[in-house]
Amino acid sequence: MQNRALDRRQFIQGSSCAAAVGFGFRSVLGAAPPKPKLRFGLVTYTWGHDWDLPTLIANCEKTGVLGVELRTTHAHGVEPTLNDKQRQEVRRRFKDSPVELVGLGSNDDFHHPDQARLRASIASAKAFVKLGHDVGG
Repeated sequence: MQNRALDRRQFIQGSSCAAAVGFGFRSVLGAAPPKPKLRFGLVTYTWGHDWDLPTLIANCEKTGVLGVELRTTHAHGVEPTLNDKQRQEVRRRFKDSPVELVGLGSNDDFHHPDQARLRASIASAKAFVKLGHDVGG
């Protein structure tokens, strides 16, 4: 038997054929294709960083992006400085939408040798955890 390594192109072609055959058998047997376990989501780190919250939610709804992580310091304005009424409004906006607030992203890190900076990062992270709870993330 000859030992022959597959290159990337051959592997992809073979995998694609196997998948097509598998889906073909499923359709012949009348089985529905499996529902995807993963959905496409968005982190506002790059995309959507300049959209206010209503625009962000509307754009996600229109494009079928139904999960979003809001990063800090972006135009949506979901920050620990929000008061209780503003936090309830953010929660309501997501509740009234098919878009799920998956979570919040902060700029905190925990590797500072300077203890004052480290304590400030920990305090900020705690504020984001509370904000996430309050807005339904």
